[in-house]
Amino acid sequence: MRALFDRLLSSLNIIASLAVVGIMFLIAADVIGRAGFNRSVAGVPEIVKVSIVCIVWLQMAHTLRRGGHLQSSLIFSVLPSSMQRIVSVLNFLAGIAVFGLIAWYASDDVLKTFQRGTFEGEHPVRIPVWPIWAILVLGATLTAIEYAAQLVRMLKTGATAAAYATDPIEDGTSS
Repeated sequence: MRALFDRLLSSLNIIASLAVVGIMFLIAADVIGRAGFNRSVAGVPEIVKVSIVCIVWLQMAHTLRRGGHLQSSLIFSVLPSSMQRIVSVLNFLAGIAVFGLIAWYASDDVLKTFQRGTFEGEHPVRIPVWPIWAILVLGATLTAIEYAAQLVRMLKTGATAAAYATDPIEDGTSS
């Protein structure tokens, strides 16, 4: 099951990374159009704005899995291992709660924006808002699940959260 979840997170990360490349080309086309032809590409600000939100949420759980979030280990590293475990458990529980609540409360917005037909931007580029909210809910849910998975692994192995920041999960050692 963990391998399937890892593949899902990696796939979403690849999709988000491709979106970054797409945004790069879109912005370059817009700049070239403005500078060379005195015409911009319609909807670039709206597309970039919603794409960035989607990219962040598509990569959130994968970044957690890889230990890529900002962290300060200065104080954590000098704590005794028993205290490190307590801090790790509290961190995991807080992550589960925060991202679970984000997913829970944002799920209402998916339905509301779908039912109302809410759009971002004006003619000629109108972007439906509900898929953005759906991606946010998906990303927050997967991040809460990843926090829970790391908590379970920590409780099984006795390792602290710091061990996951340096443990390369993609090398096939994940369970």
